Amino acid sequence: MVLLVNQHTVPLFVDIANAFARSGERVTLFTGHIELGKHPLDSSIHIIQSKSYQRASSLSRISSWLLFSAHYIIYLTFCRKPSKILVATNPPIALLITAVLARIRNLSTYLLIYDLYPEALSQAGFTRSSHWLYRRWQKVNPWIFRNAEKIFTLSDSMKNAVSVYTLGDDSKIKVIHNWVDTSYITPLSKETNPLIDAWGVRNKRVVLYAGNMGLTHDLKSLLEAAYLLRNRQDMVFVLIGDGGQRDMLIKYQLERNLKNVLFLPFQTADQFPLAMAAADIGIVTLGLGAEGISVPSKTYVAMAAGLCLISIAPLDSELTRLVQEYKTGITLQPDQPTQLAEQISFLVDHPDKLNSFQQAARQASFQFSPDNAFLYVTSMIEANSQQPTANSQPPTANS
Repeated sequence: MVLLVNQHTVPLFVDIANAFARSGERVTLFTGHIELGKHPLDSSIHIIQSKSYQRASSLSRISSWLLFSAHYIIYLTFCRKPSKILVATNPPIALLITAVLARIRNLSTYLLIYDLYPEALSQAGFTRSSHWLYRRWQKVNPWIFRNAEKIFTLSDSMKNAVSVYTLGDDSKIKVIHNWVDTSYITPLSKETNPLIDAWGVRNKRVVLYAGNMGLTHDLKSLLEAAYLLRNRQDMVFVLIGDGGQRDMLIKYQLERNLKNVLFLPFQTADQFPLAMAAADIGIVTLGLGAEGISVPSKTYVAMAAGLCLISIAPLDSELTRLVQEYKTGITLQPDQPTQLAEQISFLVDHPDKLNSFQQAARQASFQFSPDNAFLYVTSMIEANSQQPTANSQPPTANS
């Protein structure tokens, strides 16, 4: 039995679970919430339902992490021994829990690094690098990674960040890029898209942000750009999703009476492709300092929808490299609302340039196939057939 662990199972993780099931594995998914895309979860997959991830506030986020973790400890302690465990970094301490219990029960573990901790916690403002918890976490990480059979990351920059904890041994780190189902997310004529009139955006260019409004994302610059462009009647800013910044952003909108900004909740699986196709420009953000530890999967979704991308990210980030390599749009550094407003105006005023970026984005999306999900299966089979790693002891309190 293969055990997959992820508190918030997004469509990409559903694809991974389905890939294992279709490869003949018995799969158990330990999760708090399953967010479905086009493809349902394979009916053969056994689901262990736990506490869902709560983004509304720091308190709700931490409490949901702890409740999920407590349930996971109990389950992994007493469940039938799985042949392999693939655990994602949600919640953050899932890797440590897995490493400790895997050593006790002699389990084969594989890590999927969506975000690198404790660095991501520092970036989100939960702790400082000088805090004892941050330093202790950094000392434990090498032991966790050393005892894993394989470590999966989403980009070369994240691989470099992880390699700090593998002490330069990159042999067990494998990069598997995220992907998008280009038959599910597609461009669609605005004439036939029912959301255009439902949103009241007929004859307007739509600037869209869709996803988690997390603390590491520079979304304030987007609202400030909307304020600078408030007198333009030919464009509208649509923000879809939820997260730690949402209330603050809505407060900013209300205080300035921004009629060119529309907030919407996360869309259902059938509405989401229509929402993406209703836009012209897709905003993808990455917080300063997160260039090596976070890769937004919404980038590939926006490309599949044929949106011109505006990336808000450090110049040395994987996101900036991707946009520049495939010529899918414009790149900006964080905290530059004036330049962001200028670039949006430029794109709206130059439809030929906008269309060129849109076409390039759609073509680039075909480079990131859902077949990537099966790379997790083959990589874990290969790693499992090799000589197991040497046992080692966890760090002591004085290490």
